[in-house]
Amino acid sequence: MTSETDRIVGRRVLIVGASTGIGRVIGETLCAGGAHVAFAARRGEVCEEAAKGAGGTAIGLACDVRDEAQCQRVVDEAVEGLGGLDDVVYSAGAISLVALAQADAEWWRRTFEINVMGAALVTRAALPHLQQSTGTMVYLSSVSSTGAPWPGVGVYTSTKAALNRMIESWRSEHPEVGFTRILVGPTVGSGAGSGTQFDMSAMEHMSRWGGLGVQSGALCSPESVAAAVRLVLNDEARISDIAVQPKDGPLPWGGGDAAVS
Repeated sequence: MTSETDRIVGRRVLIVGASTGIGRVIGETLCAGGAHVAFAARRGEVCEEAAKGAGGTAIGLACDVRDEAQCQRVVDEAVEGLGGLDDVVYSAGAISLVALAQADAEWWRRTFEINVMGAALVTRAALPHLQQSTGTMVYLSSVSSTGAPWPGVGVYTSTKAALNRMIESWRSEHPEVGFTRILVGPTVGSGAGSGTQFDMSAMEHMSRWGGLGVQSGALCSPESVAAAVRLVLNDEARISDIAVQPKDGPLPWGGGDAAVS
């Protein structure tokens, strides 16, 4: 449901990591709210299908965030296709489930390139447009990146912790732009995402989560994350942090401006 007072109506939004999972749901939600959306991911043809199915003004683009030239190009194409750029949502993510003792350079390289370097390169490319529109850069981080360690996913949580610090640095260097971090809890359903790599070495450590109190087994939905993104873009106030976590799940995080579940 939309109204003429909804701030997202007509906003031009690039979503990176939007071919499937949470990113796609975010794109569909924003389109339904009246935003003009560019769906972007490595599989450009899937993004084109998503854009056609979303209705409204939407386009599909291709971008492998590990490639600096492609990060610049996807921003340029979004600006051209949408007639400008007001906001960017960085939803691309690599979830690496592996024990640290088994994580070789390739595990670390892939996870950092997608979760941190890609976010940095997309932000760098989008910055002039966000400065012009006084827009917002939204990143999907994780509740596992702060508080007590989550054994078995140390590669992933390390990259998300690095992402958190990078976001804070962007805020410090460019206060004229909004930089919002959404800390997402474990997400349910086939729509949650497709970027997970799993090694059996993680199982021994992940089985201890309940006893450590870092995760209860309660799961949130992609729709909850999309609602948080819509809240951020629909609010003129600069929301810095939101946590998306089920009400019956422990929240290993102690700060922020709002909680959505």
